[in-house]
Amino acid sequence: MARPGSLGNFGTSWPGRGWAGVQQPTCQEKPMTFPIRLALVSPLALVLASPALAEYDPVSTEHYSLSVETVAEGLDHPWGFAFISDDRFLVTERNAGTLRVGSREGGVSEAIWEAPDLFRYDGETGRSQAGLFDVVLHPEFDENRYAYVSYSRETERGAAVVVVRGRVVDEDGDIRFDDVEDIFVMKEDDQDSSGLHFGGRMAFDPATSHLYLSIGERRNLERAQDAADQAGSVLRMTDTGDVPDDNPQFTAEEGEPDRYIFSMGSRNIQALGVHPTTNEVWAADHGPQGGDEINLIIAGNNYGWPFITGGEDYSGAPLGVGTAMEGKISPVHIFEDTLAPSGLTFVADGSSFGDWTGDMLIGGLRGEGVVRVTLQDGQVVNEELIEIGRRIRDVKIGPDGDLWVLTEHGDGEVLRLSPQS
Repeated sequence: MARPGSLGNFGTSWPGRGWAGVQQPTCQEKPMTFPIRLALVSPLALVLASPALAEYDPVSTEHYSLSVETVAEGLDHPWGFAFISDDRFLVTERNAGTLRVGSREGGVSEAIWEAPDLFRYDGETGRSQAGLFDVVLHPEFDENRYAYVSYSRETERGAAVVVVRGRVVDEDGDIRFDDVEDIFVMKEDDQDSSGLHFGGRMAFDPATSHLYLSIGERRNLERAQDAADQAGSVLRMTDTGDVPDDNPQFTAEEGEPDRYIFSMGSRNIQALGVHPTTNEVWAADHGPQGGDEINLIIAGNNYGWPFITGGEDYSGAPLGVGTAMEGKISPVHIFEDTLAPSGLTFVADGSSFGDWTGDMLIGGLRGEGVVRVTLQDGQVVNEELIEIGRRIRDVKIGPDGDLWVLTEHGDGEVLRLSPQS
């Protein structure tokens, strides 16, 4: 059954949780175990899965002219990917709820795992953001082979954001996802039937092996300011899904503050990453109409949504009090144009882009490209849109040092961008 007062795909509103008259239409998109469905993946299967691929013109940037190679296509709204070797990667499909294996040489396998009880709200607007989300690898993946997957699971109250952990097994090129188990399930009181604003992005701190998970405010503004509610926040957990002893302690107006919450006051973070040298956690959050922003995520901070925003309601009505408020943290940066950020990574030493070392790369759904952001002393000093002409869902620097991206379409692609010699 749905949470009381559910508005389905248009959000939720119920006594003590509704914000009358200020409902945004959407982002610009702007331990138990269970049976596992497996498929063996062979190198031959990957090769046979490779059709003729789309071609792109070179892309010009401030420092480089980039060639664009289509590595794979035909994916059902791909959402996240992670390299398991120099030439293989895991990739998720949001709508199908499947995890597949891609090859550097081209092609993608059949599903090696399918999310059980996947929640895919199918409302009148067809704008559901529910499904299979991110995949990340444990910092010690080479030793323990653990991969983590986030998705929306159907429950009696509607849907819960869930994180599962499994082992990636490679037997002579046959890839399996074994021993899958829940490590985190959004608590029952916070589950609802909205099809929007799940967050679902993950990032590991390599120094502690703690996992960060974003959960959106589920299209109900007030929830982002409730410290007893996991929605509208960045959660932090151990690699087994427990609450770390040093998580911050918030104060809730009603009920017990949730101990998973690392920071609160976010709208719908789908771009989250850890800096490779400082271990700082950075995020880019969707604004409403305008107001996409970058934040440095620090324990105990409240980033102010919906009071602090650089955007406005889709009706044109004002939201919040501006970009500053006592007791709340203002954004590090607000984008002038709507980006609809999804996917975030940093350019580390040794990449193919020496002039970009230390820069942040953010995928843009509405922006149809990748934004390169230069930081200096914690502030944005330069930004450049690398126009690709496709909605970009996730971004990575691959083992080869090149830029890899996912395009968010029903016929989604894996693209590789490299400097032309």
